[in-house]
Amino acid sequence: MGVREIYGCFMVREPLVEVSVVIAAPTEAVWHALVDPDTRAMWWSYLDLDARVNGRLSERWSGADGEARLTTGRVETLDPCRLLRFTWADDDWAVSTTVTIELTRARPGTQLRVRETGWSRLPDAASLAAAHRDGWGTHVEDLRRFAEATGGPR
Repeated sequence: MGVREIYGCFMVREPLVEVSVVIAAPTEAVWHALVDPDTRAMWWSYLDLDARVNGRLSERWSGADGEARLTTGRVETLDPCRLLRFTWADDDWAVSTTVTIELTRARPGTQLRVRETGWSRLPDAASLAAAHRDGWGTHVEDLRRFAEATGGPR
């Protein structure tokens, strides 16, 4: 009688970073505020984004220690007024995460959802994901306030 070895599969739960909000502004206005450099500078001044497939992005910011930091990435997918997907990596990361921003029509205007994935490849994934969840929450709230106040182009 032979020995039968069974290898089990282990599922590692990846931290989830997802932020969603309904913005009382037309989808086109929210999209414009997100991808137009001059408009985006009014609510997220330190992000440079070339909003086209293979376009680069960079965000210059300061860490909790006050040290200058740089986040970079590249646009992977762009479907106007619907979807923007890009890579995202802080200057001390060996790999990138993927950020997906989706816009859908919703009452009274636009549902915006940001999801960042790929945490399992990074050390200290849980604390990094928590910090990014807070950061995306701030950016989404800034966008919501801006889009609702300006209404953007119609």
